[in-house]
Amino acid sequence: MSQLQKTLLTTTVVLLALNGCSIADLPEAELASAPQGVESASALPIPLPINFCLGLPDTDGEGLCDLLETLFGLDPNNPDSDGDRLSDYAELFGFGNGLDLSTLGANPWKKDIFIEVDYFPGFQPAQATLDKVITAFANAPVSNRDGSSGITLHLVVSQQIEAADADQDLNPVWTDFDKIKTKYFTANRGPFFHYMLIANKYDGGNSSGISRGVPGHDFVVTLGSVGGGTATQLAGTIMHELGHNIGLLHGGNENANYKPNYLSIMNYEYQFHGFGIGGLNNVLDYSRVQVAAFNEQNVNEVSAFAPAGASTEADLAKISGLRFNDAQVTGNASTNLDFNNSGSIQAATYTRDFNRSGVANNVFSASQNDWLALVYDGGGQIGFAAPGFSQGLGRV
Repeated sequence: MSQLQKTLLTTTVVLLALNGCSIADLPEAELASAPQGVESASALPIPLPINFCLGLPDTDGEGLCDLLETLFGLDPNNPDSDGDRLSDYAELFGFGNGLDLSTLGANPWKKDIFIEVDYFPGFQPAQATLDKVITAFANAPVSNRDGSSGITLHLVVSQQIEAADADQDLNPVWTDFDKIKTKYFTANRGPFFHYMLIANKYDGGNSSGISRGVPGHDFVVTLGSVGGGTATQLAGTIMHELGHNIGLLHGGNENANYKPNYLSIMNYEYQFHGFGIGGLNNVLDYSRVQVAAFNEQNVNEVSAFAPAGASTEADLAKISGLRFNDAQVTGNASTNLDFNNSGSIQAATYTRDFNRSGVANNVFSASQNDWLALVYDGGGQIGFAAPGFSQGLGRV
């Protein structure tokens, strides 16, 4: 049992002894003394029975009565107070059946994303590689109910696929994938976890990976053609395909790859490389800025990109290591950006084909802040209140 569960259970025991009194009736001494009962509370079962609130009002129907939700700083009118599509009840107490999200680190006050990671023989990811992605999510400019920022990404490395099941070419990809998923991914994780498989290749090609829809529940990472890839290539591909699972296209909110003003790992230019941010190189990141529309016929290296929405020039100036037409260039997103990699900053405007369309007359729409546009429900497969509860967590 986690310390969080023990503390919450202790508070629950105190509250249940109050016969349904309101928050206004709770004396400060009762709240202050709650931790003293941790040892006796730890004997209570997890998860708590559905009726543990003894008939007290439960407006959002997820299994925590309004009294407890208010005390714990949760929203009694919303079964998912932190907006990650996992119910408050699930994040506090789990559902049993061998799965306890609280023990796995879930937090109802901060956004969580859970992913099971299975892999073919020879493709086990190093923890340091996974940490690159975990760090990217931890540094996300996303606000949480507890006042913190970032998203807790749980990359749970589960098991190696047996050699007999490790089809070196998943072809057709989702038919072969489903055979593996059915055998290795337990059903009780389905409503809470995405499923990632690190394999060799799929559909006879050399693609680095594929997401099962946008948004979606499943994705495959296939870097067999480059021997599994470097740590940055593997981490970047995991984050790219996960990005599709949580609602991002190659142009953010549009399928426009090589969009020069879209500064995100979802842009193929950055999938294997990342950015320069805060003096560090190869930093993985989704777009954290909005960049104004950009015209291939009016490239100005002195002024570079312009901010849009809530973003500022100072925000753009923090981003370097930019890439165009398969080359990293000098400068930052705000000013003195060597778009054509000539080695100098040109004062005169010029045209350039950035998206490999064969012509240099494209106008790219303003780009989005990816982190504020994520979809957490796994294409409708992740998130519900609890078995037997009427309130679900469908798409919004």
